[in-house]
Amino acid sequence: MTDHKTEDTLVIIKPDTFWRKLNGQVEARVRALGLIVVAECTLAGNENLPEEKWKEFYFPAIGDRPPCLEGTSKYMAYGPVKVIHFRGAGAIQKVRKAVGATMPWKAEPSTIRGDFWPGAMEANAPYRSKFQQPGDDQFLFNMIHASDSGKSFAREIRFFTKLK
Repeated sequence: MTDHKTEDTLVIIKPDTFWRKLNGQVEARVRALGLIVVAECTLAGNENLPEEKWKEFYFPAIGDRPPCLEGTSKYMAYGPVKVIHFRGAGAIQKVRKAVGATMPWKAEPSTIRGDFWPGAMEANAPYRSKFQQPGDDQFLFNMIHASDSGKSFAREIRFFTKLK
């Protein structure tokens, strides 16, 4: 029997999930994992992080790819977003398994991204022109963020002083 240690993880329900009115369903699926909710907040309007903070947040994952970083930070700052700090045995892997692959077209059925992602062109078509930057033909809306490690969680949680 595998002994999973208690871990903390951060989940961010992204703007496209709200725009498509799937935020309740997505949140329910993550909460159904049975993890403890340590803190949560919804950030919209002036309470959301500014684009510069989102750039700092996503730089480790995206790196120095200006069009992608620009579009992602603009999209996240547009909001709304819901940030949830979860804790529990094996929390990081439980959440990541439920979320599915980062590239939604690679996500397995029965994962959040696998079940709810409608396709590259269909996903949030009315919003795409606001966020996709020249030179970023890979821009995607992938609904949800989940920390990929304890180290990532420790860095990411510092951005959200409003978590209660």
